[in-house]
Formats: sequence, C-alpha cells, structure tokens
Amino acid sequence: MPFDSGFEKMDNMPVIALGGIKHTGKSTVGKIVSQRLALPFHDLDDLILKDLPPRWSIRKWYREKGEQEFRNKESVALAQYLKEEDQKGMRILALGGATLENPQALNLLKGSDTEIYILDEEVEILYHRIIKRGIPPFLDPLNPEESFRKMYTTRKQTLLNQGDYIINIHGMDQTNAAEHLIRLIRSKYGR
Repeated sequence: MPFDSGFEKMDNMPVIALGGIKHTGKSTVGKIVSQRLALPFHDLDDLILKDLPPRWSIRKWYREKGEQEFRNKESVALAQYLKEEDQKGMRILALGGATLENPQALNLLKGSDTEIYILDEEVEILYHRIIKRGIPPFLDPLNPEESFRKMYTTRKQTLLNQGDYIINIHGMDQTNAAEHLIRLIRSKYGR
C-alpha cells in the first residue's frame, strides 16, 4: 500500500539519506521520521543483508571478505534502491557509517535526487555504544578506543564535507533528533 505523506507528489522529491558515524542513531531517527511523516523507510544495511548468504551478518561479511568486497555490495544495494520505480518520491534511507567514504556509493548519491543529512554525535558517546556489542572488525583490537578516535576524526571531516545538512545531536535523545529533522524537512517541503 502506498504511503500518504501529505507532501505533494513531485518528481523531484528527494531521498532523505541519513549519514553519520556508526551508532549515531540513523536507523532509529529514520524510523521515527518516516512514521511521523508517513514516508517509506529503508536501512542500507538491511538492503545489503538481503543479498548475503543466509546467517551472514554485515560484520561477518566485512571480516571475511574485506572492505573492498563490502563496498562493492553496498554500492550494488544502493544503486538498486535508487532505481526502484515503486520507490519514487520522498523517502528516508539510513546509510551505513562509512557509506560516504565509498566513492561508488557517494557518486550514486550525488548523482540522484538525494539530500544527505548528517547526524553529528560526540565521540565518547559513540565509542561506548559501539563497544557494547564487541570490538568491530574495523577497529584495532589492541587499542580500540584510540583507533576509534582516529577513525572518528577522519570520518567526521568527510561527513561534514559531504552532507547537505548537519544536525548536531549532542545531548539529544533520538526522538528529539528526529523532531529536529522533521522540522527541517517540513520547512523545506511544506506540511
């Protein structure tokens, strides 16, 4: 059943792509926004998982196949999503934490009707969220905090350079971050 978002149907309605470092709340914020505005929501990680063998996780694929294979899978999933005819119109897409560092994915996003909204969170909060699930394969297991801080500094600069809008969520819970994003979308597109 199609979504009735209350937004006028226009061909140039963008995909609202949520970027940010891992665990900034892109998926949670995206789901809240999509529910409040009655817009379709997808998570790029879920789209990638659809094409992985059964019982594989994103972490397992990355660990066993490597970064380049993961980036290829990510780009293919993103390209399919952006081309789907039944998904035209405004919709919300949560990107992966490193999607904007993937040149293929970035070119796809920049070459489509997509607006990139970056959720910017403090390094300490993100590190503690990430470590709760164990040390991910992209961090140095001997010094995960230092390697995360280095990655955060580099990735944050990339995100800030690639985003169309930056949403500072320092100290906000995810509901408040979603409300801020909703106000931005409504101020630009009405309702």
